Amino acid sequence: MHTRLDPMIRSLLSAALSLLIVLPGGTVQAAGAVQTGGVVPTGGTVQAGGAAHPGPAVVRIADGLLRGATGASTVTFQGIPYAAPPVGAARWTAPRPPAPWSGVRDATKPTPYCPQTGGDGQPLSGTSEDCLYLHITVPKAVASKPRPVMVWSHGGGFSSGSGSQHVPTSLATEGDVIVVTVDFRIGVFGNFGLSGLPGSGTFGLQDQQAALRWVRKNIGAFGGDARNVTLFGESGGGVGTCGLLTSPGTRGLVDRAIMQSGSCLLNWPRNGLGMGIPAGSFWQPAAQVRRTGRAAAARLGCRGTSAAVLHCLRTLDTAKVFTESNAFGSVAYGNPTLPLEPGKALQLGLFPRIPVLSGHTKDEARAIAAVAELLGDPVTARNYPTRLKEAFGPRARAVQAAYPVSAYRGKRAAALAWSAMDTDRVWACTQQATTAAFARHTTAYAYEFADPAAPGYLPFPAGFPTGSSHGSELNYLFNAAGGPPYWLTPAQERLAGQLRRYWTNFARTGNPNGPGTPNWPQWPSTQVLAPGATHPLDDRGNHHCDLWNR
Repeated sequence: MHTRLDPMIRSLLSAALSLLIVLPGGTVQAAGAVQTGGVVPTGGTVQAGGAAHPGPAVVRIADGLLRGATGASTVTFQGIPYAAPPVGAARWTAPRPPAPWSGVRDATKPTPYCPQTGGDGQPLSGTSEDCLYLHITVPKAVASKPRPVMVWSHGGGFSSGSGSQHVPTSLATEGDVIVVTVDFRIGVFGNFGLSGLPGSGTFGLQDQQAALRWVRKNIGAFGGDARNVTLFGESGGGVGTCGLLTSPGTRGLVDRAIMQSGSCLLNWPRNGLGMGIPAGSFWQPAAQVRRTGRAAAARLGCRGTSAAVLHCLRTLDTAKVFTESNAFGSVAYGNPTLPLEPGKALQLGLFPRIPVLSGHTKDEARAIAAVAELLGDPVTARNYPTRLKEAFGPRARAVQAAYPVSAYRGKRAAALAWSAMDTDRVWACTQQATTAAFARHTTAYAYEFADPAAPGYLPFPAGFPTGSSHGSELNYLFNAAGGPPYWLTPAQERLAGQLRRYWTNFARTGNPNGPGTPNWPQWPSTQVLAPGATHPLDDRGNHHCDLWNR
């Protein structure tokens, strides 16, 4: 998020939840990436075998030459255009190929984030609609054959975030893979819809498909295997990854998929993503998106025929259009990009038969309870029943019986009870149902990240037990994940290495197992990932999913 908002909280749109956002603390340090195949040292020729060289490195892709930055263990290429800028008359159009360039394009610096809210709840400065870029990290060591490719879809609930906020140096080098992180349109620029506007409500998903096509076409120049591409994402990125698998336009572009704390079936009751946030989903009928677009256009002063409204909207500056961004945190279905609501498509088996890995953190919703407390609206024993009634109506008593405050101790007992309920209802059970649906047709692996003291991805009040909250596993996969500064204990560092091996093993073979890691069986087993305690179990009865999946 930028603002880096707890990936998922679509409610990030609200200034109140802006505390969920971690303010950007400077630019991401790109650890360089280049590798075998086509890397040209500046002023030299390709060395036999593709060996990396110290100093700047140049690689030729279809559109021209790129100069990357060489680091200690990787070479990075940042700000590579995978589509033409969607600006002016191209605002709200399908992504088009980028224009070729002459000379050597500098790819050593990150590009601006797509427009989004900052940590103060106001539009983040320095953003740009010209944001369709990707960033590549390649191990510097010589490889004997093309490397697996992992394409990262950032979180932020389709409303915030950036690929460049994640630094995958260790993931790339320890797993000997190439990692691509992608920026795509979000909020009103990614999900706007209007009658007569092709692609309404799906521009962000279309961008990701364009990035995947770019990878298929160009990644071989970086030493990547264009026929071994894993799409992986967390929170909104996990939701998007799942949705993309149900889209006809993704067929043939993805060979494996990883969904972290987000899936086709994710939805929430009132208060489920923050106190006062209404019930919702990340998927919305196309007709509803078009109605929302018409109302937003009127507020912006654009009226008349659809063609007149669209022309008017495209003449407005970015800042004015962005004022309507909060209304567009969901992706439209019932169109060529998403013919069916992804959850329905999933249940019907309408997805490619590729291996999937899917899971969640054990204490997802502690992040939301922590933010509520920071906002001065904590969950307490007194208001706990009221919050449940707001969310579940006549079922509230049954829910409270399943998650009693008496099961927890300390002054935050009610917050922990509410967090356990919300974790199960919003994330754990929807993720399990998603994994089970995939497993009916293809190979599926499930996990639960369960470090009881994982550094939070969001700010937490002093003394509030973080558990393994939403987004906390990002600090184990990436060297910098876009959240607050964190430090891992030696035991946590070992767990981090384990996660990176599992993820990259899966990217290489479609199976997370490999030397030096505990055995991970397929679904219905769930691999519990915890410091010194990684092990499989049948987790299906541990989250009251019989209550939630009725």
